[in-house]
Amino acid sequence: MPEPTTKSRSDLLRKITALLEVLGVLIAGNFVSGKLLSLLKIDPFGPLFRPTSTSSVPDFVAISFLWLKMILVQYTCLFLPAFAIGWWRRHLRLPHYGVTTAGQPVWRLVGMGVILFALTAMPIKFLWIAKRFFALGPQPAFWALLDRNWTLSFWLFLAVSSFLVTPIFEELFYRGYCQTRLEENFGGVGAIVIVALFMTFSHQQYQQMNILSIGTIVSLIPIMVGLGYAYWRTRSLIPVVILHMIINLPTKGIYDFILPALMASTLILFRKQWLGMARDFWREWSEKGWKTAAFLAALIAIILFVGYESQPGVFIVIGFLCLGSALWMEYRAKRPSL
Repeated sequence: MPEPTTKSRSDLLRKITALLEVLGVLIAGNFVSGKLLSLLKIDPFGPLFRPTSTSSVPDFVAISFLWLKMILVQYTCLFLPAFAIGWWRRHLRLPHYGVTTAGQPVWRLVGMGVILFALTAMPIKFLWIAKRFFALGPQPAFWALLDRNWTLSFWLFLAVSSFLVTPIFEELFYRGYCQTRLEENFGGVGAIVIVALFMTFSHQQYQQMNILSIGTIVSLIPIMVGLGYAYWRTRSLIPVVILHMIINLPTKGIYDFILPALMASTLILFRKQWLGMARDFWREWSEKGWKTAAFLAALIAIILFVGYESQPGVFIVIGFLCLGSALWMEYRAKRPSL
């Protein structure tokens, strides 16, 4: 039967094209942003962060503005090719990337973000409590800053780096662009899984062999899936950003215990809503045909990006080849309609 074979090959080619485009934009964009940061003489974050994290009086204002400059440059270099390709391929505008309410009340979108936070973030909040009582392993240097005095400058730093500014940029790129692009060829749940696994394992600060790091990685997976689900079902970044912001909002002292209690209360009060979401996702998850391609794509994405971080000289070339190959294949696919 030649027709099914031809269709299968065409579907596979489209999947490869989508994955190559996303990975190419990610690697090439990060490479260009690094060069641009050097050209603009913006110092790397690491050399400033290390003394700040060990200083008795951290200069949170300085690292706040440094972080802001870095993410502005980084995500500008990611958004420009991503949105330019989207416009060239299908004339996509910002609403196609989730910058919209998608015709839904804002309160409903915010509520969905809060409910999904209570549902998906419970494991990591219990892990956060457990590390207070048990030696689970060394924590990332960033976490050490949370033990300092929570001054106004401290909150400025966290607002920029953690719970206010950064989630907007991250979700616009990873959910708005990456998930939207991958959904075209991998389907909704397939795209959610690829982006969720990729983002989880790209947190290199947790790639250590101890209980705390492994537990954090495992706890991040339902959160990432929840972020993807919120975007998939609403087509709006509002619940996604709300969920991301609340997750990154730090707690301390008694509030480490109050927050899980509030989360449990939310799940009890809105059990019909989150049970409906869970059933909806499970139905789609149970569908056959997407799992092999999605998990292989996620594995390739993780290998390429982790490889880029450890061996940039080699993987930069691979990243540009990915992008060039994707653009060529997309051009060939557009030719009949030109």
